[in-house]
Amino acid sequence: MKRHTTLIAALSLSVAWLPGATHAQTSRLDTSGHVLEDAYIRLPLSAADQRYGSIDGARMKTLVREVTAISRANRDDRTKYWGRIAGTRGEEMAREYIEARFRVLGLRDIRTQEFDLPTQWFPASYDVSIEAGGRVYRFDSLVPALRSNPTDGMLDLEAVWVGTGSAADFHGRDVAGKAVFIHSIPAPGSMGHSAGASWEGAIRRAQDREAAAIFVIYGISDNFTIWQSLGGGITTPGAFMGYEDGNTVKGLIGNGETVRVKMQVDIERRDGMTTASIFGTLPGTTDESIYVLAHLDGYFEAALDNASGISVMLTLAEHFAARPQSERRRNIVFVGTAGHHVGSPGSRWMHDNRATALANAALMINCEHVSVKQTIYWGPTMRMTDIPSPRRWWVNGSDRLIDMVLDAYRTFGVAVWDHMEDRAAGEMGSVARDLPSIQIIRSPEIKHTDQDIPAWVPEAGLEAVARAYAKIIDKVNMLDRAQLQPSRSSSTQGGRL
Repeated sequence: MKRHTTLIAALSLSVAWLPGATHAQTSRLDTSGHVLEDAYIRLPLSAADQRYGSIDGARMKTLVREVTAISRANRDDRTKYWGRIAGTRGEEMAREYIEARFRVLGLRDIRTQEFDLPTQWFPASYDVSIEAGGRVYRFDSLVPALRSNPTDGMLDLEAVWVGTGSAADFHGRDVAGKAVFIHSIPAPGSMGHSAGASWEGAIRRAQDREAAAIFVIYGISDNFTIWQSLGGGITTPGAFMGYEDGNTVKGLIGNGETVRVKMQVDIERRDGMTTASIFGTLPGTTDESIYVLAHLDGYFEAALDNASGISVMLTLAEHFAARPQSERRRNIVFVGTAGHHVGSPGSRWMHDNRATALANAALMINCEHVSVKQTIYWGPTMRMTDIPSPRRWWVNGSDRLIDMVLDAYRTFGVAVWDHMEDRAAGEMGSVARDLPSIQIIRSPEIKHTDQDIPAWVPEAGLEAVARAYAKIIDKVNMLDRAQLQPSRSSSTQGGRL
């Protein structure tokens, strides 16, 4: 199987990466009336930046599709828990795919670093139905909450609607021993939503009032299937479901129906699982290094999270591999990091071993959630636009490095928020303060959902980010390490996930 996957990766590289490959087109719209991606807004390259013109968004989007194809090959419709799940064959295939790319591009010192995983959570099976008015309803979007506890056999519970779950919504309601339904609004996405601890605290409130099960309806449009936890310290069994399906339950309760929930969730906890990061190096002319990271794992197709970052990392590897070694002042170490969604052991290892692993590191760039279309809500529908969404951003470094980064973003049209975040979360969070580091990241409504598909990842955004990072690497290579280090006053700045 490994030889087969590697061969496919190598062959797809030889075809998909042919310079000058084009697609026939007769209109700026597709058959559904959507604007085609080569009509999206792009800033023209100046004469000085023509060297970055070979970084092409269409070719980068091909890489995104190839990585998401790995996820689809590992689909399990029985539990919907599929993708490049950490420690599974899906993540392993992603690692093999990257290794094949590294070898075709001539990277050296290609190696893997293995990590033992703690006990891992997997849904073994689940059966959830809603009964009202003599009818039984089952919903495709409904899945157990990530890392939820199992039920003790089949639960048979009265359903209670508590709106967004504020203290006012719970006031006067007896929810003990019942199935509580909470409508949660993305803020802006699955890791920040209104029912969570940082806003209404509705999930905790339901548990504190002894609910027997917690159902979170996610979104204000569409019908996302989502893998997301109920939050730290929540032991009550729970599930997430999409907005449209949730509205059905709300309508039944609102019509005065007696609504009951039958719920059985069986969980498998697997021990002895492992994962691994993959390393490859483009040699430079000194013993100093620049690190470029992109995490491998993801839920469902995981096009934004993190096929988009993998695409940028591989494109940077191709771009710099095409240059003579004499033009690379520093080694560039590319790392597909392991197990991001289960604790990021790959980047944590770098932090724990920073005295040796990062001894001569000048810069780290994290490629994560780099390009997603801006969202517009139009009535009950979430619409795509033809521009990449602005990203949160972080720089740990000198004022000169910060200015250099922002200048590159401006040059290529990488939109960011107007305030740098106070920490770099995501894959680089544990290691970001150990050396000069940069990242941009966006975590929108589709993150961790079945709609994290290539259609949401714009070519223009991939291209702009890769060009900006390539220029930053060139500029950084003109400076000594001491010139990149943060001052005492700037070392406390940075971003939140």
